[in-house]
Amino acid sequence: MLVKGSVVKSISRFVKEKHSQQYASWLDRLPAEAKSIFTGAILATEWYPVESGVIVPTELIADMFFSDSHAAAWKSGRFSAKIALSGIYKVFVFVSTPAFIMSRSRKILSSFYQPTNLEIVDSNSKSMTVHITELPCKNVLIEHRIGGWMEQALEICGCKGLNITITKSMVNCSDLTEYEIAWK
Repeated sequence: MLVKGSVVKSISRFVKEKHSQQYASWLDRLPAEAKSIFTGAILATEWYPVESGVIVPTELIADMFFSDSHAAAWKSGRFSAKIALSGIYKVFVFVSTPAFIMSRSRKILSSFYQPTNLEIVDSNSKSMTVHITELPCKNVLIEHRIGGWMEQALEICGCKGLNITITKSMVNCSDLTEYEIAWK
């Protein structure tokens, strides 16, 4: 159950940019394994344990800066998409359709998390249903982080009035995590 260093780096950058005054405190409060990752050189192309690279740091972000752990994961996922899809990729995303962006998300997601599997099971001009049938671990923060990532990616693509709802969850004993996505 692994996560790419680029995801780990985005978490560190999220805290640095959004909560800069408390960054040192956040680092100090991380447990030993997570702290060793975040105080070392995080290599974007390396793989890290998902527990200490994403889940534990996001739980601490939620504890320190949010009243809701789901919101913390969602916002850090949005931030990650903003970072990943900026620069030269922003133009590509901006001129793409939502269905095309989400179809590419399958490859993008599997390049960030191992193992993962994302499928678009229904799509039209104003909505889609996305299923994730495999995740590196069954954890609600990962599900919400991915939801936030999809929301930001679709906003960059030009979608307005987005509504993303997790209607099924592997965490809640479903065989998949389902995102119902609609926009205006």
